[in-house]
Amino acid sequence: MANRTGKKPRPPVDAVPQRPQILIEPRERTRRSSRHQRILHRYVLREILGPLVLGLMLFTFLLLIDSLFALAALVIQRDVPMLMVGRLLLLNLPHIIVITLPMSLLFAILIAVGRLASDAELVALRASGVSLFSLYRPVFALSLVLATLTLYATLYVQPWGNRALRDLQVEIGNLGITKQIQPRVFYEQLRDRILYVFAAPERGDEWRGVFFTVALPIGDFTVTQAAHGSVSIDPRSGRSVLRLRDAVEYTVHLDEPKRSELRQHGTVAYTLEDELTGGGQARSPGVRELDLQTLLQRARDPAMSSRERRLAELEVHKKLAIPAACVVLGLFGLPLGFSNRRGGKSSGFALSLAVILAYYVLLNNGEAAAASGEMRPWTAMWLPNLLFLGAGLFLLARRNRDQSLLLGNLDRWVRTHARPPTQIRAAVARWSGRRLRRALEERSARSPSPRPDSAGVVLRLERPVLRFPNILDRYVLSSFGRIFVLVAASVMAIFMIGSFSRLVDDVLKSGVPASVVLDYYKYLSFDIFHRTAPLVVLLTCLISFGLLARANEVTAAKALGMSLYRLAIPALVAAGLVAGASAAIGSAVLPHSNARVAELRDEIRGTPKVRTYKRADEQWLFRGRGNHSFIYHYQYFDPRRQVLQRLHAFRFDAATYRLSGHLFAPEAVYRQGTWLLQDGWAKNLNGTLAEFVPLAGLHAIDLEEDPEFFSTEIKRPDQMNAKQLRQYIRTVRASGQDVPELEVELYNKAAVPAVCVIMALVALPFAFRLGRRGALYGIGVSLVLGMAYYVLIALFTTLGQTGTLPAMAAVWSPNLIFALLSLYLFLGIRT
Repeated sequence: MANRTGKKPRPPVDAVPQRPQILIEPRERTRRSSRHQRILHRYVLREILGPLVLGLMLFTFLLLIDSLFALAALVIQRDVPMLMVGRLLLLNLPHIIVITLPMSLLFAILIAVGRLASDAELVALRASGVSLFSLYRPVFALSLVLATLTLYATLYVQPWGNRALRDLQVEIGNLGITKQIQPRVFYEQLRDRILYVFAAPERGDEWRGVFFTVALPIGDFTVTQAAHGSVSIDPRSGRSVLRLRDAVEYTVHLDEPKRSELRQHGTVAYTLEDELTGGGQARSPGVRELDLQTLLQRARDPAMSSRERRLAELEVHKKLAIPAACVVLGLFGLPLGFSNRRGGKSSGFALSLAVILAYYVLLNNGEAAAASGEMRPWTAMWLPNLLFLGAGLFLLARRNRDQSLLLGNLDRWVRTHARPPTQIRAAVARWSGRRLRRALEERSARSPSPRPDSAGVVLRLERPVLRFPNILDRYVLSSFGRIFVLVAASVMAIFMIGSFSRLVDDVLKSGVPASVVLDYYKYLSFDIFHRTAPLVVLLTCLISFGLLARANEVTAAKALGMSLYRLAIPALVAAGLVAGASAAIGSAVLPHSNARVAELRDEIRGTPKVRTYKRADEQWLFRGRGNHSFIYHYQYFDPRRQVLQRLHAFRFDAATYRLSGHLFAPEAVYRQGTWLLQDGWAKNLNGTLAEFVPLAGLHAIDLEEDPEFFSTEIKRPDQMNAKQLRQYIRTVRASGQDVPELEVELYNKAAVPAVCVIMALVALPFAFRLGRRGALYGIGVSLVLGMAYYVLIALFTTLGQTGTLPAMAAVWSPNLIFALLSLYLFLGIRT
């Protein structure tokens, strides 16, 4: 019933229908929250696992590149079964996995968290009240699993693998060595020994005429000459044994040349120690081949020296500290990944390598200090973990409060004084505009104003437009350059970390200062860049064009009518520039830097130095002449003064290959067509008698070889440019040796830089086919292509070094195969 105002009376409160209320009990709310957290944790783990597997494969492959060529040589040169080669490859993995697992974890966390931050998913989670400490739970769980795997690897797998690798290398060193020793070729793969065979066996397995001595004949040494020789395997020790029949041992005392010893033997045997695989005589196991219990016993054994006890204790702490680094780096990577939301995946890759490099620098410096007694072993090994743990907790706490990673005062100073690039560019533009207006005003003031009634002709010319490089070309080139610098620095850092892991034992034993190690890697960096430039170009092309495709910039270029062939020109030009730089480094820098690397490596290993680093053990030359043949050795030849230093000449009977004479001179000078020996001597050898003939003062001798025979500098191929290597090949051929391996090195000096352009041609079709899949797919594709290329080039290079293929065909065949592959793939692209 309506009241006077015409409105219906309001019903009583009890009569108003109430909305149903859902009451959630605290237990149900907790259950839902935990379910949401489990979903979030699984999501974070899925984001991390993909980059983790990819990073583990990439880092492991980069550290295994050096082993591929040695494995190919074992297959072809030694006729080693593929099963044994596979075992060797697997046994190389434990000490590499220990290094790459922490690296891969940090890389994966930075990539995954950076992706979540760049897509604003972390912002949404933070707005929902999710703490970063809650996000760290799945990261911590994964870090703990990887730390457990790394701990098992360091305690059990790595020592077992190192012992098995040593035994397998000895076994491989004994296989097929007879196949390697060729007549009239100096066999140089024996450690500190040289072997020369005059003639191939007529029947059976015995050679005819064998010359065996030390590689560097100084001081007291012994020369063994035999009528027959062979190599066999000792059934008890499994070692290769050189057995010489009807042999004569000739002992030389250079300090007392009148003394000489000639001993005849029916049969004499020598155990061969192969330099390629480390086979030969057994050596005592190092600390990396010992298990934890043995290391603890050695660390407490009073019979051991203080240094040996210290090294054992150091290895114990290292086996525990490296697995703990997985947890520490996992904590450190979360706040860094959150701050990397603008840098993308490439920036995450760089950050991970920078952090890993800093960690291993601290670890290795501490290891060197502990080995020398300057630090306690536990302090040296655990200090990097403690530093990174403290820094990680500090950064995570500040990032959880949405604060900058820098401290307050430093952060305010950076915001106040560090002007952003946009403001700097704006200031430069305003300054340029004022300067232009001032110039126009001065010009108008100097020129008279035109009369109003005067007629004039105004010519308007089109502004010249560069067809290359235009704006888009410069944009592609700048993107290529940034990623190239990043990838090159990352690959070089990985190589240096892997190299130092193999060199650290020699550094600790020799006790060289850190400056020597830094110089070694400073000069080694040129060779690393030269060898890895093709792989860096491949990665750069795939990553840069993958990022362009992900941002739809490739689609925009095609919509504007630009062909993909035209879009690829800047990348090919950049690859050509890298190839030119690599060729220039190989020609002008590497010959000198590699010689310096060899010198520093000998200093680090504690090996005695020779006069020059020209491989004195390779300065053996053979020359047959008339009824006699000669084997020469000299330590150094000065082509300007035409002086030979420390000349040895061994004379043999051409028919029986018997050693009949030995000539030595500390110095031999070539004057007016004659060699003059300074204070030399000669010995005529006949059976068990040695007739000593002194050659006091300057004594002329009938030596038919002229200075051209000795003139070429004897260096390693990587210590010569193309011109020097070509001349060296001619000289070695004149001495009667066939050198297909040197011819391969000669053609490689031109082929290796050209691979940069080939890799760009191969990468571009894959990059355009990837579409919007991004940089990680580019890294995965480059990993597969790089593995295929390096396996192929290792196989063909070894075929060329053994003479199975001509050197030019062996070197250029992989490039031709990949170039044809790239052309085929380009034909299937919609441009």
